[in-house]
Amino acid sequence: MITPYYQDDSVTLHHGDCLDMLRADDYGYDWNLGYRSARMFPDNSVDAVITDPPYGIAFMGKAWDQPGEFGSERRNGSPQRTQREGLAMDAGRYDLSPAAMLNFQRWCTAWATECLRILKPGGHLLAFGGSRTWHRLATAIEDAGFEMRDSIAWLYAQGFPKSMNLQGGLGTALKPAFEPIVVARKPLAGTVAANVLEYGTGALNIDACRIPTGDKLGGGSTTRGQRMKDGWHRPWMDDPDMVAANAERSRASVARSEELGRWPTNVVLDKHQAEALDRQTGVLHSGTMRAGTERQPRAGGTIYGADTRTFAPADTYGDSGGASRFFPVFRYEAKAPTSERPNADGVQHPTVKPLELMRWLVRLVAPAGAVVLEPFAGSGTTAEACVLEDRQCIAIEREADYLPLIVSRLQKPVQAGLFGLEAGA
Repeated sequence: MITPYYQDDSVTLHHGDCLDMLRADDYGYDWNLGYRSARMFPDNSVDAVITDPPYGIAFMGKAWDQPGEFGSERRNGSPQRTQREGLAMDAGRYDLSPAAMLNFQRWCTAWATECLRILKPGGHLLAFGGSRTWHRLATAIEDAGFEMRDSIAWLYAQGFPKSMNLQGGLGTALKPAFEPIVVARKPLAGTVAANVLEYGTGALNIDACRIPTGDKLGGGSTTRGQRMKDGWHRPWMDDPDMVAANAERSRASVARSEELGRWPTNVVLDKHQAEALDRQTGVLHSGTMRAGTERQPRAGGTIYGADTRTFAPADTYGDSGGASRFFPVFRYEAKAPTSERPNADGVQHPTVKPLELMRWLVRLVAPAGAVVLEPFAGSGTTAEACVLEDRQCIAIEREADYLPLIVSRLQKPVQAGLFGLEAGA
């Protein structure tokens, strides 16, 4: 039997290389058959994979993030630096050649293939990538057999430019301000509805991830006998009963959005980015008018055609505020604060993700009570997010130095509310 490094009611932590662990046989004893083996991670056994794998850019000179680590032939990569020299001395000198990146891509395909096997049909995989290498990550995940569903842009304000400074004000890199998150899904078994009913996977948990708002939200309109935009007319629009039913559904949808929040977006901001965006846009107002208010028709456009209506067909509700109100905004700093960076005997992980961000991602793709796999546990942020969101987590970490960090944060989780709210399903 393979013994976990750490285990409690919510989290099982294994020490080892993720590929070795995901492919491993777990030997048990059967009194009738004698010793027998079974896959440590059986097929179709987890609900979601949420992970922050190495980016293949030799981040801060760490060996585990060097392109040469991702295959049988290891490269020297960027050398380890002393504290006096500083790791940033190698900025811009890492091996990002096509050959090295192809090696990285093949390695990503290998672990993604195992994740595909372990996931239930319709299970989602969320994987952070680096802005310079995520195209390889996304291609690898697709090559493993996943459907590419979307990507999420995490925008932050405290990136550090990893550029060589040359004469004449020249450099080699921009300051990083976003990290992409690949959103992929294992193919469904039948329809989405049937898959959700059978496995509990296949859909996103929209309501749990809505963006809180106190605004009155506009809720669409009905034609009330007027002509619609050219090219947008549908047969049901000539049926008064169907028009009335559509209007009622629209009002119900608006009421739900006002109660639960705006629909989640595929861009998420930290607080500093949100404040910067609001400073640029100022306070914006959407129109407010009662049904029947006269309005000017719009001339035809290439894409949407003309709008010949001369009055508002339904009540509209104005709202106001900065542009950030349309995006999820997380309270914590872009790079996780000290309270979320565990320290064990002077060892810290260099790429800790904000806990609120990871909780939001857990809510998005892992149904209540789900089992989440994290093949690259790092400092344990995903595992802690699962604990706070009442999900189970199976975590794997190769680097022995980081295991005490994970255990320390699991034993003392930071009780932070998401969007300032309590945790929920």
